[in-house]
Amino acid sequence: MLRTPARCYHFISHRTIRAALGDRPRRDVRWIPARPGTVCAEIGSGGGFYTAELARRLGPQSLLVALDPAAADTPHEPPAAPGARIAYIAGDGCALPFATASLDALLYSYSLEEMPDARAALTEAERVLRPGGQVVLFLWRPVLHARRATSVLALCRERFEVVRAERGMQNLRLACRKP
Repeated sequence: MLRTPARCYHFISHRTIRAALGDRPRRDVRWIPARPGTVCAEIGSGGGFYTAELARRLGPQSLLVALDPAAADTPHEPPAAPGARIAYIAGDGCALPFATASLDALLYSYSLEEMPDARAALTEAERVLRPGGQVVLFLWRPVLHARRATSVLALCRERFEVVRAERGMQNLRLACRKP
């Protein structure tokens, strides 16, 4: 599947457009558990629509890694309020550059459907999460419905315990815990 070009991130991350589709960063990042010292990765951080708000949620003792293939090409705004340290790195969601069992949480915010192999991406998520860690997936329903919604849900259920699910008009949101 083709990836969204880096030059499009500014447009698709525009707050008005995203709000019209039902996305609200302050509310949405509550899907990620926040405890002091949390190590979290945002996979497919793109234009940073969730990054600053997620850093605020995690708090100053935590680390947020914003991973995107186009990390070097995308402008990054520093968070306006104190929060987690943010590291921006270029990387592939199907080959995560993290040690096994090194992360507490992962957020795939509308990025899993852009990856060529959802199975490889979720296998990597399982590998890098600590036991009890959480993966949160925000997925575009029109894209998934047309291509592979059932397989993504089945893949999640194979590897994780689904602890929360919501279906919106335009999206599907899942929170899954690694046993």
